Amino acid sequence: MLLSIVPKLSYSQQDPQFSMYMFNRQVLNPAYAGSNPFSITAAGRSQWVGIDGHPNTFTISASSPIQLLRGGIGGYVMADKIGPLSTVAAKFAYAFKLPVGSNGASLHLGLEGGILQKSLDGTNWRPEMAGDLTLLNQNISLTKGDLSTGIYFTLPDDKFYIGVAGAHLLEPKLDAFTQTKNSKVSRGIGLMTGYRFDFNDRVSLTPSFYGKMTKNQMQLDFNANVDIKPMVLGLSYRLRDSFIGIVGFHVTENLFTAYSYDYTISGLGAGTSGSHELVLTYTFPTIVKYYPPDLGTRDKRRFR
Repeated sequence: MLLSIVPKLSYSQQDPQFSMYMFNRQVLNPAYAGSNPFSITAAGRSQWVGIDGHPNTFTISASSPIQLLRGGIGGYVMADKIGPLSTVAAKFAYAFKLPVGSNGASLHLGLEGGILQKSLDGTNWRPEMAGDLTLLNQNISLTKGDLSTGIYFTLPDDKFYIGVAGAHLLEPKLDAFTQTKNSKVSRGIGLMTGYRFDFNDRVSLTPSFYGKMTKNQMQLDFNANVDIKPMVLGLSYRLRDSFIGIVGFHVTENLFTAYSYDYTISGLGAGTSGSHELVLTYTFPTIVKYYPPDLGTRDKRRFR
């Protein structure tokens, strides 16, 4: 089934979908860099399993505050494949932190740059895929510069967050893939937000929303996660596309893992058994420094 829609997905340059966006924010907004302690996140997604040529995506991202830079740094590497089209991206981000008020809230302004490489394996481009038959048996690879920006506001401990990001600002040109002029990766905009309701030290509820829009793609996700330490249980709805179940587990104080399953309700539902996503995050222990003894504060800790 996917054979007939691969050209459409490929030429529209659809960015990968992520169901567990709330656990993988660095990939979606460069302004997230440094807003939380130093962490590394790996995520893998297999979408529309059972359909020939279905999308597979893997990302690894990192983010850390850097006081010397008055903000934080972050970045990610992503590999995505759909049918004969492969995408590899490597991005680096810096976010400047602006304290807001006296309650620990902060506003982060982020800029991200890197490369976007797209490759087409023409040996897997079969006539039944339709599209441009001149691509048959051709191997094409393009590497382009890419630029994104974002803004991100957060309360301490992520009790509330909201961010807006603009992606593919340079609109990298990809004419070689379509043999036509003005083929490009379209600019896009993404919005994420969430608020955590704490009932006690062990139980909380976090409703959240993520939406993104480009010239050819729209994704609107509505989510609610219940954190009953050490478990996380969640449910999402992607508009006109799928229902999503999430199960997470705090393995240790610093290690977290989660799995999601998408039950497809769109027209592709008849041909797929669903989509699977796995996230693994490690947050490094906070570095502790002590004030000099002569200040009379030997027992006071300063965190950075």
